Amino acid sequence: MRRTTPRQARKRRKSPRKRPRSGRTAKIRRRRTHAVGTLTVPQQHRVDLAAEIRASVVTDGWREVVGDRASEYVASSTFARLTRNYRRRRCRFLADIAKAILAGKAKYHDLVGGLADKVMALFGTERIERQFVRELVTKIPLPGDSRLVATARGVQITGILLCVLNGDDLSRCQCSIDLALEQAKTAVEKLLTTALEDWTQLARFGPKA
Repeated sequence: MRRTTPRQARKRRKSPRKRPRSGRTAKIRRRRTHAVGTLTVPQQHRVDLAAEIRASVVTDGWREVVGDRASEYVASSTFARLTRNYRRRRCRFLADIAKAILAGKAKYHDLVGGLADKVMALFGTERIERQFVRELVTKIPLPGDSRLVATARGVQITGILLCVLNGDDLSRCQCSIDLALEQAKTAVEKLLTTALEDWTQLARFGPKA
C-alpha cells in the first residue's frame, strides 16, 4: 500500500477554497461605514457640530413621539423587541441597511422577497432588525424610489432613537454619523423634526450625489 507523506497529508487537511458569491447577493455586500476613530479631523468636526444641533432637537418629547410614529408602521411587538436589550451594533446594522437602500444596492424585493433574510443577513443583522425593515418598507404608502428613501430615513431615525434610549453620545451613533456626513446641518435638523410627523414626508430627504 502506498504511504502518504506528511506533505500530502497537510494538503488534504486544507479546507477547499470558497467559491465567489454570484448573482444579487454579490452586489449587496456590507458597506464600510465611517466609524468613530476613522474620521478625518474635518469629518469629526462636522459630526460634532451636527450632534450639538441634534441634542437640541432630540428631547424627551422627541423620543416619545418618534417611538409612536415608528409603531404606526410596524407591529408593536416588533418595535418592543427592537428596543429591548439594545446593543450598539444594532445601530450599525441599521445604518448599513439604510446606506445600501440609499445607494440603490438594496431594492424593494431584496427587503421583502423570498431572499430578503439572506440579503439582509449580509449586513450581520439579527432577525428582529430584518423584521423591522421588512414591516416598515411594506407599510409606507409611497411608490417606487420614494418608498425606499422614506424607509431608509426611517431606519436611520430609528437607529438614532435606539442610541438615545440607551443614553449613547450621538456623536458616536452610526446612523447619526452617516446623516451628518451626508446632509447639511440644517437638513439634518429638518429631517429630525419631520420624523415627528407622517414618515411619508421623509421621502423628501433623498441621498446627496
